[in-house]
Amino acid sequence: MRKHTAILMTAALLLTGGCGKKGEEAMNTDEKSQAETHVVQQVMTEHGEMKYYRFGKKGGRPYVILPGLSLKSVMGSAAAVEKAYAAAAAEYDVYLIDRITEFPGDYSIFLMAEDTLQAFHELGLKDPVVMGVSQGGMIAQVMAYESPEDVGTLVLCSTSCSTASANRSAMEEWRNLAVKKDGPALMDSFGRYVYTPEFYEKYRDVIVAQAEGVTDLDYQNFVISIDSTMDFDVTGSLRDIHCPTFVIGAGNDQVLGVQGSLDLMEKLNCEGYIYEGKGHGVYDEEPDYLQRILDYLKKTESVKRQETE
Repeated sequence: MRKHTAILMTAALLLTGGCGKKGEEAMNTDEKSQAETHVVQQVMTEHGEMKYYRFGKKGGRPYVILPGLSLKSVMGSAAAVEKAYAAAAAEYDVYLIDRITEFPGDYSIFLMAEDTLQAFHELGLKDPVVMGVSQGGMIAQVMAYESPEDVGTLVLCSTSCSTASANRSAMEEWRNLAVKKDGPALMDSFGRYVYTPEFYEKYRDVIVAQAEGVTDLDYQNFVISIDSTMDFDVTGSLRDIHCPTFVIGAGNDQVLGVQGSLDLMEKLNCEGYIYEGKGHGVYDEEPDYLQRILDYLKKTESVKRQETE
């Protein structure tokens, strides 16, 4: 099944392994081999070590993926992400960038953005496409108005400029389960909020199984990440974002709500697409999701070339 066999890139967790039977469909033999041989690298930022994984067309335009909150390091998903983003890797130099390894006690979205910008500088990324998913999209927004020269194009997925109207009960439930270190219950709750019922019931066992191997540090980082998201609001700063932006949202988003995507489209006066009837994790459920992004990038890059000729 298209990218389901490679990755479940969720709103609040980046789940590795994909859908279907845990062994064969979640990760085939080639993917297992790749997971064992891929090289994760790191850069140092003000607040700690930040890991990243690079793949794709060397020398191509950088395409940076900033995932949402992660219960476990997204680097465990590196091989799966590479397979899922093969279409982007054919044209772009793709970077999957994690958060720092150990969060300080108060690690806000703004500090996350500061560290990510520092990583961009260390890596020498020029005119990058920055694709932010959920909390990653919040980080990307801050980066775009704080340091516009470091963000060439924004792609904002299932995210918002404010969590004022977000489903706080969902986030509070996840936080409480993380404090209790009840990984299976956390993943179950997460899947029910993020996906459509049909999708979740089909892949429930694989999703819940992602709680295996979670450490105390993982739970600690997760709780801090949830806290950093609760009162996020950069609505007043969107006027300072001027780069090309594409927004994708879902009509039945039970985490941040479809209004978050609609507000971004309106306030940034940008293009976007809403998948009606889909949930927050629409990026896993719709087969044309990545292609919509690539089509937008192709169009905007063509216009940019014509303007400079």
